[in-house]
Amino acid sequence: MSTTVTAPRSGLARWSALGGAAYVVLFTAGVLIKDSGVPDFDANPAKVIEYYSDSGHRDKIALGWGLAILGLFFFVWFVAALRQFLARIDGDGFLTTVATIGGSIYAATSLTGISLETAVQTMSDDTFRDQVYPGLIHGARDAGYVIHASGGVGAGALIVATSLAARRAGLIPGWAGWTGIVIGILAVASVFFFPIILLALWVLVASIALFMATPATGATPSSPRTPAS
Repeated sequence: MSTTVTAPRSGLARWSALGGAAYVVLFTAGVLIKDSGVPDFDANPAKVIEYYSDSGHRDKIALGWGLAILGLFFFVWFVAALRQFLARIDGDGFLTTVATIGGSIYAATSLTGISLETAVQTMSDDTFRDQVYPGLIHGARDAGYVIHASGGVGAGALIVATSLAARRAGLIPGWAGWTGIVIGILAVASVFFFPIILLALWVLVASIALFMATPATGATPSSPRTPAS
């Protein structure tokens, strides 16, 4: 089986492929900034109150949140570029649909999770006498993490669908396709954290590969290849 791949004609679509790499860098930096120095989940309530009563700490959390959501903004562009690419190699469009829906789910849950957590962590700005509620903060951090991790269902669907479509079109060797499928399945269990790292690495590699594989505007598309076994 051979598939003719027609590269996107839009230069914007080509550069949007790098949105995945931008997402990984910005989201990772945002989370590291946001969570650096925060008390542990089982910390003494007095320590939690002391930390979140500091406006500088709250500003740092807000800055990290801002970087993370900026990263998710670029992730949406990456998903759009990937959808356009998949539409040209996916015969019936089924895998393209799965990947698009999966990416949208992941973006939505990630935005919800980190925004909920940040809102509660910084809410003392608007409370009477800047009062901090350790129990609420603990609950929000748990909820934020679980909501974000649940988005691994969508990310996993995106990864598996993309890997299947690319392998079926002969664009990647068999081992790469199976590796992507395994990572996608593991991403469903992102609540255990390690799969989140694999997810980020896959997006980073896929983003760069998609950019490199997409000729610039006006370039001649590469010849179709036979699927690797």
